[in-house]
Amino acid sequence: MVGNLGHGLGTMIEHMEAEIGIRGSFDGGVREPLAVIDFKMVTFSLAGKDYAVDIMQVKEIAKAGSFTYVPNTSPFVLGVYNLRGDIIPIIDLRRFFNIPAPRKSRQAIENMVIVTVEDQTFGVVVDGIDKVIGVSKTTIQPPHPIFGDINIKYIRGVVEEAGKLYILLDVHRIFSFRLGEEERTAVVDRGVVPSPSPPAISVPPGDEENLNVGFISDTLAAFGRFFTSAVNEGWLRSRYLVWRDVRSGAEVQLQHEEDVAEFLSTFPSPDTGVFWSGEYAASVGSVLSRMQVGKVVTVWNIGCGAGHESYSLAVLLRKTFPDAVVRVHASDSDLFSISNAPMLTVPEHVIGDWYKPYVVKGVSGSYTFSQEIKEMVLFEYHDCTHPSALPDVDLIVARDVLSSLAVPVQHTLLKEFSEKLKATGVVLLGQNEVMPKDTGWLRQIEGTVAVFSKE
Repeated sequence: MVGNLGHGLGTMIEHMEAEIGIRGSFDGGVREPLAVIDFKMVTFSLAGKDYAVDIMQVKEIAKAGSFTYVPNTSPFVLGVYNLRGDIIPIIDLRRFFNIPAPRKSRQAIENMVIVTVEDQTFGVVVDGIDKVIGVSKTTIQPPHPIFGDINIKYIRGVVEEAGKLYILLDVHRIFSFRLGEEERTAVVDRGVVPSPSPPAISVPPGDEENLNVGFISDTLAAFGRFFTSAVNEGWLRSRYLVWRDVRSGAEVQLQHEEDVAEFLSTFPSPDTGVFWSGEYAASVGSVLSRMQVGKVVTVWNIGCGAGHESYSLAVLLRKTFPDAVVRVHASDSDLFSISNAPMLTVPEHVIGDWYKPYVVKGVSGSYTFSQEIKEMVLFEYHDCTHPSALPDVDLIVARDVLSSLAVPVQHTLLKEFSEKLKATGVVLLGQNEVMPKDTGWLRQIEGTVAVFSKE
């Protein structure tokens, strides 16, 4: 019977043109209106069946384990998890739907789809994450009683794509137990069959790029924690044009985590996660040397990770402002990295002439930074989504940080930058990030390095 249903759905879905994300046909030389791929879904598997959820409700994809057990909760609640400072409940969809689930230890790593419903975030455990698929809303068919292993009220519809049937789940209904009684009643009153799909939307050829970029942006947010805004939109559009040409007839949309990683591969700033090369540090130094500083140079280094960037900054600032007292306040929300940063060693092959005056060799034979450099850097655990208690600063270094934050948080952090930065100070963002236009910032460029100061 599943095969008959799939055949019936298949006859209703026309061939989609993968390159441009639209469909249509020719009849007597006249092209019919093109139907937009106006719906994207994240697909995954449960007990061998294919499921999907609306990508607009997916915050991100994650892997985690060792959830904290919470007593007196439903069997499908595995516990809670600390997601970068936010405590979220973890739901096992297999148990929720009474689907057989393999036995695992509590420490086992699980695949999770992080979804947002109203103002609450949930971690949803699934067997495996598949890919992102774009379809037209007109191809979403009403749920059918054939899917008897899942309560039909939790099914938004059924989609056939590339020979597979995907059960599109209604995330809002699944988590409606959080809603107030009035809203819960409204959900039930809507009935189990979705309202008729809107008619296919015609897309002028000139809007094709905007449509594709918009869908890529959604996928980057869910799979890559990259949030498109005025800070990085210029890079995104330029990258899309290159990506489209490289794909050369293949699917331009991002479908897998591998696609997302490849698309974002050109975004990170130079020497991310490693000690800055002497060449890059000198380029940054030529811009910073224009700063007007006093006897004390205060720096806010956000997202310092394991400390490579912070120590690179300390050495650079010691060279650039030899007579000043330098204080680098290095912060990150990764507790493990920030805890080990003070013990960071320097590989011998990266020392060279740039770092040589500032490293010492220990009894074990490994190299570390001198006490002078270490005392310049203060590592602290801090989530930049919360206000900082730092005093006014001369320099803010936040390379590629803004793009990893949700857009409202970006706006909040930019406002804090404006409040914390001294009148003569500058901000160093990622190589592919800019300050939004008309927000009170001036851009200064030296070679490939740009910094921003207040107007």
